[in-house]
Amino acid sequence: MSRHGYTFMLVLFAIVMLAACVPEAVPTTPTPTQSPLSYPSSIPIPTSLPYPAPPTPVSTTTLKPTETPEPTTTPASTPDFYVTATAIVKAVVAASPPKVYASYLSPDERWRAEVILYDCAQVFEVDANAYEQLKIIRVSDGMERVVADQLRFCGGLGAYGLGGLFWSPNSRYFYFTDAREGVPDGAYCYWERPLNRVDVKSGSVISFSSGPLSPDKTMMAIWQKDDVILWSLDNGEIARVPVAIPNAAIGAIAWSPVGQALIYLQTASDCHPFGKSYIVRLDLPELKSVLLLESETPAFRNILWDAPNRLRLFDEQGGEWRYNFVTQELKPVP
Repeated sequence: MSRHGYTFMLVLFAIVMLAACVPEAVPTTPTPTQSPLSYPSSIPIPTSLPYPAPPTPVSTTTLKPTETPEPTTTPASTPDFYVTATAIVKAVVAASPPKVYASYLSPDERWRAEVILYDCAQVFEVDANAYEQLKIIRVSDGMERVVADQLRFCGGLGAYGLGGLFWSPNSRYFYFTDAREGVPDGAYCYWERPLNRVDVKSGSVISFSSGPLSPDKTMMAIWQKDDVILWSLDNGEIARVPVAIPNAAIGAIAWSPVGQALIYLQTASDCHPFGKSYIVRLDLPELKSVLLLESETPAFRNILWDAPNRLRLFDEQGGEWRYNFVTQELKPVP
């Protein structure tokens, strides 16, 4: 091979090697963005405070006993729901002094339930928030336990607020609601305020729907799905009876004046327009159900039993009616 040919081969080999050393282009993946968090008008907070903070990263660096680790910087991230709620609670508590909204002494005077209110405070640029607690306090030594709390937006709609209802006669249970004020947003539907019961010995809380108290204030009549539940304030559930009209919606319940029977309302729909109405009587203690009345026009939305032989009924237009047990007549009130 000539000297020129040898030189050409060296140049060609160098070009090939340089091309092999150029890194291949790697496509980049865009970093996903996070949407801002949004909150409802009322935020129920778990009852155990303080709330858990994000887990602390564990360092994999092994240090000798005399060494001090260098400070590290953790990238900022969007806080989770409970950490954000905790920050709001702390800000409201710091900005607003606590007030006793209501106090309830047990029948044996050994316990006191208190609703504590931290009033509306502007904790961020836009929203004002309030914070409430329900405490059970032992009167003898002042020992207290927070059994429920609630963080809410002051401009929010819907049902909100902690409210005491009554003690059980034996002073072991306190009944309260977490929807003291307002009603749910949306359609005009049958609704009962939620009911909660706290056991003052254990601090445990159970939740169910509310219902009317018996005349002697020892029992309630409440709904659980399609069953009428007779609930002793001291002992809990004592009986349950399926609804008389299985495919109809449930409605208002009312006790007889002497507490030996109750009536309840069922309707074709649980929201306005309610449609055809059914009035059912349930006799105690036999737990015998009797359909008293069916009515499509008028359609009823509420009932009261205010006299031994008479019912008061209220239709969807606000009109009032009377039903007589003896004559079985339904008449409008002039």
